[in-house]
Formats: sequence, structure tokens, C-alpha cells
Amino acid sequence: MLKTLSSIAALLLAIAYLALGNGLFSTLLSVRSSLQFGSTETTGAIMSSYFLGLVIGVFWCREVIRKVGHIRAFAAFAALLSILPLCHAFVVNPWAWAVFRVIAGLCLSGVFMVAESWINERATNQIRGQVLSIYMITFYLALGSGQFLINLDDTQKVSLFVLVSVLFSVAIIPISLTQSEAPAPVPKISFGVTDLFKLSPLAVVGCAVAGISNAAFYGMGPVFAKEAGLPLSGVSIFMGMTIFGGLVLQWPLGKLSDHFDRRHIIMVLAALIGLTCLGMALMAGVDPMAIYALTAVFGGAAFALHPVCTAHANDFLDAEQRVNAAGGLMVVYGCAAAAGPLIAATVMGFAGAGGLYYCIATVQVMLFGFALYRASSRRTILRVLRRPLVFAPRMTTVIAHVASARNQEPDPASGSDGKDPAGS
Repeated sequence: MLKTLSSIAALLLAIAYLALGNGLFSTLLSVRSSLQFGSTETTGAIMSSYFLGLVIGVFWCREVIRKVGHIRAFAAFAALLSILPLCHAFVVNPWAWAVFRVIAGLCLSGVFMVAESWINERATNQIRGQVLSIYMITFYLALGSGQFLINLDDTQKVSLFVLVSVLFSVAIIPISLTQSEAPAPVPKISFGVTDLFKLSPLAVVGCAVAGISNAAFYGMGPVFAKEAGLPLSGVSIFMGMTIFGGLVLQWPLGKLSDHFDRRHIIMVLAALIGLTCLGMALMAGVDPMAIYALTAVFGGAAFALHPVCTAHANDFLDAEQRVNAAGGLMVVYGCAAAAGPLIAATVMGFAGAGGLYYCIATVQVMLFGFALYRASSRRTILRVLRRPLVFAPRMTTVIAHVASARNQEPDPASGSDGKDPAGS
């Protein structure tokens, strides 16, 4: 375990800097866009562009990594990424910002593809879940901490954009100086979404709802907090509480999904998300402390929804099918995420700040109803046949899901059959 961690220490440090910068960058752009352009719809379109870039990157970045190698690709993606905050600072135009966000999503998709394929190759089946958990904790802690950097200066000034650029640039240094051997080329992944829907409709619908909900929050959450009357420091607390809540609650929720029918867990998560959303919409401008508490619960439930839905699909798949399924579900998530901020911004345009959470609550109610229907029309999977759930950050790419899917495959190096003892 220690040997594996030492071999990816530089990678984890680089990811921490990138997540720290991205946490600040996302919130800064959401707040600055709403102030600069004065339209929630415009802000929604700009923030949606990022997730569009993530999806494009899943298809395009693999070829770049294959041609130039992991280390050079990482440096190139991070270097281009470091230019973008300065572009936002000096070219203040909504169309340009949307293009910049597409490029940012594409670059981060490539960066995380490098990181996660690296981790997947270094970790054996026996410790892969633990290594991914450390990666997840590193990512979320840095992402949540980045929210508080917005308090360092006025959002109308250039300095915060410069800080983001510096953080992205610093991330290049550990990877450039690492003496670890780069991993093998990223595997090609085929996506059969239609087949996935036939196999597990609930998993596909659940991933789409998770994409809409999570992206709507990341894109428009800072706008909601600002319009709900929170000061800038309150906006950072609001975003940080959500992310840290997601980090704390994912593990217990995951364990529950391994012991109970995942369809029932999906229903519980959908109901919990819907209720917390209604609570936050009603508390907007009334009680900041209630909003902070509710958003922590929201983060825990919302960030767990996609992994639970992915695990539900894996319950019906053989080992060789799970890699492609993970890719297909991530594309579903990404495409839905690209629409999330735009849909939420449109609702906020006529319903006010609370429109964000009315929008999320609506899709969660729809998911609850569909899950209830599926639970009554399909037999429960025996517990011994379920695949254990492995969490990975939802802001990243398909490779972490490929790693999770391969976690149960045979590991020639270790001689293990890769099966979870509880499922034997």
C-alpha cells in the first residue's frame, strides 16, 4: 500500500492543486458572471459549457494521451488550463466565456484521464478501492477548500483569476519532475447506452438525474447563495459545506447500498434530495444556518446518487461488460450535466433563487416515481450477487469508473480472482 502511494504521490499532489484551483474557478465564474452579465440564463449557459467540454474530452483526450504519452499530455492540458483564467479576466464576453469553459472541461477531462488511468495501473485489485478512496478524499478536500479562496479578494478584480492560473500552473511541477514510470495507453471504451437502458433503465435514468442535479448545483449554487442574501464569505461556506457533506456521507450511504436493495436506496436518496431542496428553496433569504445544514445533507445524498446507480447497473453485468457500462453511464451523466445549469437557470429566471432547487426537486420526484415502478416490476438481486460500490469524484472522467468496474476482475499479478469476500 505504501509503495503504491509513494509511486502516485506526485500525481495526488498535482490533483490537489488542480482541484483547489477548480473549486475557486467554478464558484468565481458563477458569481462573477451573474454580476457581470446580469442574467441567470447567461450564467447557466456558460456553466453548462464546462460539462459539454468534459464529455467531448472523454472521446478526444484518449487519442492525445496515446500519441504523446501521459506526462506530456498532463503538462499540455494543465498548461492550457492555466491560460484560461487569464482569458476570462481580460476577455469579458459571454460567448467567449462559454468557449473558454468548453476548453476548460476538455482539459480537465484529459488531466483526470491521465491521473485515473495512472492510479488504475499502479493499484492491485486488493487495494484499488482504498487507493481510489484516498484519491477521492484528496480531490474533495481540495475542491471544498478552494471555495474559501474566493474570500481573499474582490471578485470584480483580476487577482482571483491570477490565483487560479497560478494553482493550475503549480500542478504541472510534481508531474514534470516525477521519476515514476508512466502507465500504459488509456484503453478504448465503447458506449452502448441503448443496451444499458434495456438492461437497467433505472441506472440510466438515475445517472441522468444525478448529472442534471449535480451540475445545476455546481453551476448555479453560488448564484442561489448570493441571491438568497448570503455574503461572499457565506457563499464559500455554502459551497464548502455541500462538498464536505458529500465527502462525509458517501461512505455510509455506500455501505447501506451494499446491504439493501439499491432501488430502495435510490428512492431514499431521491426523496432526501427532494426534501432538502424544498427546504432550501423555502429558507432562501430567511435562515442562513438552516441553509448551511440542509446543503450539507443535500451534498451527501446528491453526490452518492450516481455511484449507487452505477453499482445498481453492475449488479446485472458480467466482469467483461462492466468496463463499457461504466463508460456508457458516465456519458449519460455528462450529457445530462451539460443541460443541468441551463435548465436550472431558466427556472430561476422566472421563479427566483429558489428555482434552482425547485428544478432539482422536480427531477428527483420523477426519479423516485420511476424507481418505485421498477422496484415493483423486477425481482431483487440477491445480496451475494451484488458488486461492492466504489466511489470516485463525479467531476472527473470515465477512467475512475473503469477502474471501479475492473476492481472485481482477476488480477494476474496478485493471483487473486478479484471477488469480494462477501460475494463469494
